[in-house]
Amino acid sequence: MNHKERMLTVLYRNGIPDKVPHGDPMVDPKVVNKLLGTKPIDEEGNFLIYWMTENFSDEFFKRQLRVRELLVFDYAHVFPREPIKTIKKTTEGHEIKRNVWGMEFLVTPTTTEVIKPPVPDIKSLAEYKFPNVEDFGFDNLERWVNESDLFVVCQLDTGYFQVANLIGVVQYMLGVFDCKEEIKLFTKRLVDLQIKIAKKAIKKGADCIWLANDYAYNTGTFLSPDLIWELDFQFVKKIVDEVHKLNKPVVFHACGNQNKVMDMIVDLGVDGLHAIQPAAQNDIVFYKKRYGDKLAFLGNIDINKLLPFGTCEEVDHQVKYLIEKVGYNGGFVLGTCNAIMKDTPPENALALHLAAEKYGHYPLEF
Repeated sequence: MNHKERMLTVLYRNGIPDKVPHGDPMVDPKVVNKLLGTKPIDEEGNFLIYWMTENFSDEFFKRQLRVRELLVFDYAHVFPREPIKTIKKTTEGHEIKRNVWGMEFLVTPTTTEVIKPPVPDIKSLAEYKFPNVEDFGFDNLERWVNESDLFVVCQLDTGYFQVANLIGVVQYMLGVFDCKEEIKLFTKRLVDLQIKIAKKAIKKGADCIWLANDYAYNTGTFLSPDLIWELDFQFVKKIVDEVHKLNKPVVFHACGNQNKVMDMIVDLGVDGLHAIQPAAQNDIVFYKKRYGDKLAFLGNIDINKLLPFGTCEEVDHQVKYLIEKVGYNGGFVLGTCNAIMKDTPPENALALHLAAEKYGHYPLEF
């Protein structure tokens, strides 16, 4: 099987692939350079901002492609590019930028912080003017499509996560009591735009739409499950349904504890669930037993302790365990619960994905 066939077999749970596919949304350039032995001069600054907003340079793209080939990844992850501009600098020399949503945020080499959401008053939600599809760039997406043979996923930040970015978390939480209908209408307008963006991404060659929606912390969700469905999931489901009409799968990314919303994630109709953080009390083995006929699972390798601080032998052991306990009958894409961060020793990144090749060929034998 090629990369696309392998990923589609898993996401649609359409039989068993030749091997367990594996990959990660992002690999920090510091890890890339250690793995490849390169010393680039064009990667200073905040990597996530670069990944989301800048037109990839030739050398940057080539390094990112080479490391995916080295680690035998099956998929590439990309954003619809959101051009930004610097509006001023702080006394410490950090930049304050504004993106196409009108959001102002402080950028340091390692962090981003929203300092001014574009909606100053929740009472003015109806007045907010959303960007147009034409405001987003698809050049990085097209590059992965045209210059690699990987399965290409395109991420949209949606639901609670994006709405809270646009109006502020405090305003959102207070608005749950006083402005529920306004939040619902605003979320519907957001989703209407994201359906258009998803359709354009698919037209440009995306193999899958990846919906990111962080609404939980390590022990539960920020809102009750009923409110999550009413204010968030019922609208996100519209994206899922429209993408499925175009015969493309949908992966749902959610950090935090998912225990109380797993049934609703199934009801969303998504094809796969990504992250499944072990540090947030998610039991992927239980999820597989209960939901494996309805969902594929992606990720789960711990990035809090195991990957940055564990040994290669410990990483190898955990990969073997997950392939045995979750990879049976297909339906599993091995990877971290988020991305390969800069604190990951290169030998552990290699151990993770080499172990996938060592243990992941079907029929599994343990």
